[in-house]
Amino acid sequence: MKTVKSILIPALMLTALSASMVQAGPLADLYRMALANDPQLKAAEATFMAGQEVGAQTRSALLPRADFQASTALIDSDTRDVDNSLGYSLSLSQPLYSAANWHTYKRGEVLAEQASVRFDLAQQQLILRSIEAYLNSLRAMSRLDNARAQERAVQRRLDQVNAQFEVGLIAITDVQDAQASYDNAVVQRIDAESALENSYESLQRLSGQTFTQVQPLREDYPIEPPVPADPAPWLEKALTGNLSIRMSDLTFDAARRDTRSKQAEHYPTVSLQAQHENTRLNGGAQTPRGWNDETRLSLTLAVPLSRGGFTSSAQRQAEQEQLAAMFNREDAMRGATEAIRSLLRTLQNSVQSVQAREQSILSRQTALNATEEGFNVGTRNVVDVLLAEQRLFEAQLEYAEARFNHILALFQFKQQVGTLSPEDLFALDEWLQSEG
Repeated sequence: MKTVKSILIPALMLTALSASMVQAGPLADLYRMALANDPQLKAAEATFMAGQEVGAQTRSALLPRADFQASTALIDSDTRDVDNSLGYSLSLSQPLYSAANWHTYKRGEVLAEQASVRFDLAQQQLILRSIEAYLNSLRAMSRLDNARAQERAVQRRLDQVNAQFEVGLIAITDVQDAQASYDNAVVQRIDAESALENSYESLQRLSGQTFTQVQPLREDYPIEPPVPADPAPWLEKALTGNLSIRMSDLTFDAARRDTRSKQAEHYPTVSLQAQHENTRLNGGAQTPRGWNDETRLSLTLAVPLSRGGFTSSAQRQAEQEQLAAMFNREDAMRGATEAIRSLLRTLQNSVQSVQAREQSILSRQTALNATEEGFNVGTRNVVDVLLAEQRLFEAQLEYAEARFNHILALFQFKQQVGTLSPEDLFALDEWLQSEG
């Protein structure tokens, strides 16, 4: 039942998204297309389906095995006048006791569950990749808007100093400084245009569709820290919700089952066999003719004695792999702990950082106004004005970058805790400005 539900998850999500696309925004639209077209998710789904077969394969060792054979042979003998023989056999074998097969079967169940969790992780990563790709396009668009605004501002400044130079109010060096600043602004705008086009390529790779624009984030999007501020509750939630930790748990469990299976290779096995054979000899007058039927029912006890050290070596190998899995599990837990603590601290600090950068814009604007006044009365030169303008644009860009960094860190935090879901993406989608 669990396997069927896991298979239906992508289809159900696509159906739900399609039904709500009338009201959905651009980010939800991107996610819907990614669900249908992202090759990484498709590969993960195929890997998941392949992993579900492991359980069936290991279970088969506990079930009856039936074989049918048919043969014909030509016989040349000095003592018997026989030309050929025909025959067939039908055999049935049922393991009654095999500890190795049992532990292998239980390991197969763990591996099938691990494949399911790996697919869940791939779906969760698709959410994060969709958000990150869209935010990267928003970053690029913000940089381009900033570069264009700076180019227009420097162009106005260049026109101003050219007019002042023509009437002899300023020196040629001021014109040259303004021209150099304008040339640099043009280069920055060209680079920003290229970066935005590159970000659209990332969206196309994810969705399989062409993108030519993205909708900006509303200015009133709330920049808030996670609550509570104490990392302890988040770490406790991650122990059961973090999919990477869950994967490492299952890897250790599978290694433990494999060790038991290799240990059980030293144990005896008991099996029941039933076989029916039917042969016919065709030959000369001295050879009996007709079919010869024979049925056998046997109970077999097999005790392994020696395989040249292979069984013991395989057991030692499995024990070391179990030890490695145990340490990898510990590392996964420590890594999640580190990530959660760091991201929580980053989110708490970024709230103050965004507020400070917003205030910095006001301060830079005030400084620019004062510098312009000084330029108009002759106490400041055009270089001072250009520098003040540049610092204002830098402050605006840093403010936008800080907001995007906070949002991305928030979703990374949700993934580490194990709570990231499509609903989080839809919630962010509602804060994107609609067209028009």
